[in-house]
Amino acid sequence: MKIAITGGAGYIGSLLIKKLRDKNHILTSIDNQSIGDYKWLRATGVESLNVGDVKTIEDLIKTFKDADCVAHLAALPGLTLCNEKPEEACLTNIYGTHQILEAAKQANIKRVVFCSTAAVYGTPQKTPVTEDHPLRPMNLYGVTKLAGEKLMEAYHANDGLETVSLRFGNVYGVGLYTRWSTVVPKFVRLALENKPLTIYGDGTNSRDFVHVEDICQALELALTQSGVGGEVYNVGCEPTTIQEIAEVVSDEAEKSIGNRPEITYLPPRAGETKEFTYDLSKIRDGLDFKPEWTIRKGVQQLIQYYKKS
Repeated sequence: MKIAITGGAGYIGSLLIKKLRDKNHILTSIDNQSIGDYKWLRATGVESLNVGDVKTIEDLIKTFKDADCVAHLAALPGLTLCNEKPEEACLTNIYGTHQILEAAKQANIKRVVFCSTAAVYGTPQKTPVTEDHPLRPMNLYGVTKLAGEKLMEAYHANDGLETVSLRFGNVYGVGLYTRWSTVVPKFVRLALENKPLTIYGDGTNSRDFVHVEDICQALELALTQSGVGGEVYNVGCEPTTIQEIAEVVSDEAEKSIGNRPEITYLPPRAGETKEFTYDLSKIRDGLDFKPEWTIRKGVQQLIQYYKKS
């Protein structure tokens, strides 16, 4: 199968390309490298890495030529970046998604898989959160991703394009490289530097954490399974409190370097959701998704990665 990846230079996209290539799929990618960098993939010998803009349909059609399906990962990600660059967020995440769907239609692509986010739900009315939970995003990032989902729905309904939206939980872990800013890798880095782990509130806030390799598993299933056009799936793994993460990191750091980090507490941050956990019944039943990475296993991997690098 020939698969086109938007955002292929990024954290998730680069690992997805490597994993799909290892399974003998033919890959082509487009990325403007404003956030990611193709150097990680070039080091593994991957080719067909195009530099281009998802807002430019000519760049997309060139990348999509002869492809069977598209994994759409390109975006301005996260709450902070979208708030800092609202115009770019809307242009990239909404208009860019429109251009990708239009190019896919013109290139006779069969399926487009869209990377969405838990942020489309906003504050949960009930947990665990199922896919039919009301969609009330509370920030610009969630709004742009929900708009992308609605574009996917429209092209599925009006043009017969097989579309799948995947709502990712909190992604962490080592890909071809890793990001140290989110809570799990941040705690690992602090622990290995003998610095305290800071928790806002009492540590009982919970999130659904999912390893980047499990994200790639979900993407591959969504790209290759039959009969899933028009569907939306939550993608998570392990509902975990921030206190539990701090304890796991402390345990593993003590085993690794002999020192156990201090855990400190600050007042809770305003507006932060207390509990967010996913119901994963639909993706398990519909895509046979089976996450393989526990928090402890992911923390052990991050420790080894940090020590090597």
